[in-house]
Amino acid sequence: MKTAGTSIEVALSKYLGADDVITPIFEEDEPLRAAPGYRGPQNYLVPLRRWKRNDWMTFLRTRQRPRFHNHMSAARIRQYVAPAVWNTYFKFCVERNPWDKVIS
Repeated sequence: MKTAGTSIEVALSKYLGADDVITPIFEEDEPLRAAPGYRGPQNYLVPLRRWKRNDWMTFLRTRQRPRFHNHMSAARIRQYVAPAVWNTYFKFCVERNPWDKVIS
């Protein structure tokens, strides 16, 4: 369901620095982020020190590294972020208008 997630990611990219996680968005939307000179995808691979047992098993099977991605649940992000960092984050969500949900 569409809730402006990509638009919010593009808008927040303006305020992010070199150490921040910026997840890739849809290929056709990346020009929206690049046009005003905002940072593109960076630091979205989960650091090895944060990998869980399942991450290692998946990597051995598929050679795919765990990564942060758009629309990732807060619970999943929390698994990969240090508690001291997580506790300082401002967390929010966007809920779609209930009427629009019914119509679509």
